[in-house]
Amino acid sequence: MKLWFLNKTKFFVIFSCLVVLAGVIAYFAYGGLNLGIDFTGGSIFTVEMGSPFDDADINAALKANGVDPGSAQIIHGGANNESAIIRMKELPLETDAVSLRQSILDSLSSKYPSASAGEINNVGGVTSSEIVMNAFLSIVIASALMMIYIWIRFTFYSGIGAVIALVHDILIMTAFVCIARVELNSSYIAACLTILGYSINDTIVVFDRIRENNKRYDTRQLTRWQIADMSIRETLPRTINTSLTVLITTLAVYIFGVQSIKDFTLPLLVGLVSGTYSSIFIATPVWMVFEVWRDKRMQFKPAVQKSKA
Repeated sequence: MKLWFLNKTKFFVIFSCLVVLAGVIAYFAYGGLNLGIDFTGGSIFTVEMGSPFDDADINAALKANGVDPGSAQIIHGGANNESAIIRMKELPLETDAVSLRQSILDSLSSKYPSASAGEINNVGGVTSSEIVMNAFLSIVIASALMMIYIWIRFTFYSGIGAVIALVHDILIMTAFVCIARVELNSSYIAACLTILGYSINDTIVVFDRIRENNKRYDTRQLTRWQIADMSIRETLPRTINTSLTVLITTLAVYIFGVQSIKDFTLPLLVGLVSGTYSSIFIATPVWMVFEVWRDKRMQFKPAVQKSKA
């Protein structure tokens, strides 16, 4: 039986490595990740504009008060998008958030006479380091629990393949945010955890079909690689339909959503594609490599014992 997918495993592994390598090059070229204030610390304050507003007016007010507009993020909030939520990593020297907000209000008063002060939130360095640690632990714990579940339901080697696929997805998403200079904040961590669940779901579907076909066909009829490849082909329509449905919905949310939603959905779009890809071209081949290795080892042991006898 001809292999349709698994005979191209080396090509797809090389492709994934090149994407991750591009992310590493971008990381060093740009001097690191584009970390948001959730990780670096900073200030978030709100200005109630009283009417829909133009970002250019906010940027002009920031620039007039010594703030580089490129270092600030403006989010439209409120019921009618009349609240300007300004996120800044660094404040100008000898300036606190309260006085800066008032200065911005003064700069906007001529065009937006109804503008008023809103709340202020400061994120310190200690808080941001705790967020980083908790984010890392949440991903590690989620991956470990998923590996245990796959191990119990299938085999230990399938658990290894599933976790390698999950690590692959996180690396691809991180490479993307490095290359595209997407701001990395708590929304990115939420996207990562979402993709862990989505990717493992796709992987389990493929693994479940492989297990069924292993019971149906003897390895003397079909090799493990042939059984796995056939299982992928049988589950492919379901995978494509599910992935396209989720992708279209997420893309619509990205196009029509506000900036805070886009910070979540953009990495999520990349993760959805990567999760579907890895369940076929990463998780399954890794499992098969270990299974074939185990079969050879089991055949080798009786031969050694027989020669000793």
